Amino acid sequence: MTANRYDTLDGWRGLAALAITFYHLPVAHPFRDLAGWKNLEFFVDFFFVLSGFVICHAWGKRLVTARDGWSFMQRRFWRVWPLHIIILGAFFLLEAAKWVALQKASGLGADPAFTGPTSLPALLSNILMLQSLNLHGTTTWNGPAWSISVEFWTYLVFAAVMLFAKGRLAAMVLIALGGAAMVALFSPIWLFATHDFGLPRALYGFFAGAITYRLMSHWRVGALATPGLALEIGVLAIAGLWMAMTGKNASSMLAPLVFAAIVVVFSHGTGAVSRFLRSKPVQALGLWSYSIYLVHTLIFFGLRFALVTLEKVTGWKLTLSGDGSSRVFTFGSDLANAGVILALLGLTVAISAFTYRFIEKPFMVSGPAENPSKGPAGVAIALR
Repeated sequence: MTANRYDTLDGWRGLAALAITFYHLPVAHPFRDLAGWKNLEFFVDFFFVLSGFVICHAWGKRLVTARDGWSFMQRRFWRVWPLHIIILGAFFLLEAAKWVALQKASGLGADPAFTGPTSLPALLSNILMLQSLNLHGTTTWNGPAWSISVEFWTYLVFAAVMLFAKGRLAAMVLIALGGAAMVALFSPIWLFATHDFGLPRALYGFFAGAITYRLMSHWRVGALATPGLALEIGVLAIAGLWMAMTGKNASSMLAPLVFAAIVVVFSHGTGAVSRFLRSKPVQALGLWSYSIYLVHTLIFFGLRFALVTLEKVTGWKLTLSGDGSSRVFTFGSDLANAGVILALLGLTVAISAFTYRFIEKPFMVSGPAENPSKGPAGVAIALR
């Protein structure tokens, strides 16, 4: 931890965003065959836990009056909405280009434009960040943005807890347990819920993170970091074992608790892994993590349409499996696929550095000003 910033957790945000990008890559690779491959989706829960932890750190003692709550929600809005709306606009332009192309050459083989996940009603709900309140029966437009939607409304619940329940730990525990119970009782795929039970999933993870911060504030858990590397490797080994063995069953409900343990260890970590997380390249990924999270599916969306069009025009067979947003492509060999994957990851990071500088950062500066006398500025948003 440096001053008021948890540098190691920033590093984790960057690596988690890159892991989710890798998970969504529409290119074949051997890792897809691993038993725990789909469980990489749980990095979204890591983001929820991180967000609850750092938001509680930054705002937990500052939300006293209704004016404080209004300021908090304004700043959260300006932190998440500008990039979200610009990426959504780019998706709209790509969908419009697809519509034009399909009008001129209906045999392209691409999915119909402005239907299903990319319908105009879904566009409106995305603009209002309401798309993940089970309105459409699926994730829509920029798929990963479902978590941006539910986290924004989770901020509102957090502000209400701070203002009306005086931030009592008991209230946080009740909300976390309530979110967990709703997912466990009603989600047919347990904690893999997105567009339907994404909000209780977010409440569970976010308040698990907030509870973790509150407990750390009262207990001397920083001493746990004394063993350094041994403890870091130990908690990562346990988390890795759980990731490899869990699935769409009751064990998935442990995700926020597993990630909370990682947060406890690395928030004051002293080992070699923590030093790696504080390195400049990893910290840069953390800085750009929100952009990485929202930008990568836009790139992959355009790539899918381009490759499907190329298949139709040339007769080349590039699709390995799936259709629509689940298409997976191959370029003839593992080596060629690896080259394309590295190029796509590099392009995603490069564009994200640009969007952070010219979209995210200006709105962070121009948004409603904070009152520095009320507490620490905290860390940047923890993404999903």
